[in-house]
Amino acid sequence: MLDKYFLLNKIVNILKKNQFNTFVTSGCFDIAAKREFLILIKTLLNVDALNSEQSLSLRAVSHFLSAYPFVISMRNNREFLNDEIVYSRFELPVITPKLFEEMIEEEEIYVAESSKGRHTTNIDSFSLREKRKELRYTIQELAQQVGISKKALYEIENKRVNPTEETVEKLESLLGVKFKLPFEMKAAKETYLKPENEFQEKVSKEFSRMGIDNSSVYSAPFEIVGRERFSLITNLSKNTAKIKREATIVRRLSGIFSSKAIFIAKISHEKMVEGIPVFLESQLPEIESSRELEGIISENEY
Repeated sequence: MLDKYFLLNKIVNILKKNQFNTFVTSGCFDIAAKREFLILIKTLLNVDALNSEQSLSLRAVSHFLSAYPFVISMRNNREFLNDEIVYSRFELPVITPKLFEEMIEEEEIYVAESSKGRHTTNIDSFSLREKRKELRYTIQELAQQVGISKKALYEIENKRVNPTEETVEKLESLLGVKFKLPFEMKAAKETYLKPENEFQEKVSKEFSRMGIDNSSVYSAPFEIVGRERFSLITNLSKNTAKIKREATIVRRLSGIFSSKAIFIAKISHEKMVEGIPVFLESQLPEIESSRELEGIISENEY
């Protein structure tokens, strides 16, 4: 019987076969994978189990780390997912393991995209408009032959909406040109989460003062993610014991992310754990800028 561990292991094997450096964790993403680009993956047998908190955190982390987010799943509450469709949940792409493997291994794949029950196709709208003009069709004339409204064709040509697969097939048949575009991984939408507690809020404000754009994260192996000239993941800990429990995971993730990592503690006698600098909360107001913080981190990290 298929279970979460089997699905997770399947995705990890696909990534390793394609020379990705991978790390398995838990929270808003289960797998971090890096080759020439970074992918963050949440695996779920049933995509309807995905909740808003996980999604917002995954989007925030992906945005600040310039990663491509994916939810990989087998089914929803009604049916199994189609291997040729990219679904959407909370503005995240949802695909099957088979489609993910094709995306990783093949240079170009052509898929439909599903949102709110409507399946559409990404096309080269500029080429469509130019070919229509070359064949001397008005928007009204071509729209009538395809069986859509003039407004719908106008919006398709101006990249405001994507057409359905049926409409694309009719356009390609009438104009004698292929307009479909291969699937491209998309950057995460800019996302910011409010701090969950006073500790998170204080550190986030200090980062902002230094010039580091940042967001709190609710369900990840770290509490704050930020970016300036460098990306930064930050763990917040009240004591040294928690830092030591989490240090190995944070160090591995920062390596996958090619980011800097720090711990911020309320109380700690350690200045570094597993090569990760430890700052006291009380030290933050003394740091004037992101450049100064970067210098301190570089001086202390391995």
